[in-house]
Amino acid sequence: MPRTAGAVTRGNLWGLPVNLILFSLVAGVTTIAAFQVYGEVLLHPEQISAKFDSWVLAAIAALTFAVATLGINVVANFVSSAFDISNVFPNQIDFKKGGYIAAAIALVLYPFAPWEGNAAQFVNAIGATMGPLLGIILVDYYLIARGRINVQALYEEHGEYRYQGGWNVNALVATGIGAVFSTILPNFTTLLPSWWGTYGWFFGVAIGGAVYYALANLRPRAVPALA
Repeated sequence: MPRTAGAVTRGNLWGLPVNLILFSLVAGVTTIAAFQVYGEVLLHPEQISAKFDSWVLAAIAALTFAVATLGINVVANFVSSAFDISNVFPNQIDFKKGGYIAAAIALVLYPFAPWEGNAAQFVNAIGATMGPLLGIILVDYYLIARGRINVQALYEEHGEYRYQGGWNVNALVATGIGAVFSTILPNFTTLLPSWWGTYGWFFGVAIGGAVYYALANLRPRAVPALA
């Protein structure tokens, strides 16, 4: 468990941008090397392992893919879903029960493979909608609050983070405007160029954050005094 803000910063630096760059580099080198060896572009690891002449190497590769897939899905999908479900009824559902429910839903949906149909587009649209939220979070923490958080107020029902009746109106407006440009216009209209949808998440981060910053200056709230 990190004990200082510096430890959290270092962990995020090594775990996110540095790790992502190295991972992308390995993926790119592997794809290029496979093209040099087999004469065709193989984008998926299992396609490359299927070309191996040795069944031992193929088995090792398959085991590696299975472990990597399991690890990624546990962190990215299972943990979040379990917490989300448990937070709906915290008195009745704990993290363990939420995990069982999430796993059961996944098993029920798996035979139908919804990700192979229009659901993939829906998931991409939802992902793009998350862009404005990230922009708002970054702007609020780094530019508005300047990294200062009133921890005690986080647990006060009527503290400074209650905003307006429990709603941060600035954030809601910024999310809506950002989602229009990151999700609605590129996915449901032809008003924007086709390439816009590919980078919709990044546009959402920029537009949502910019709108929130403007609204925060027009309708400011007190910056937390406690760290």
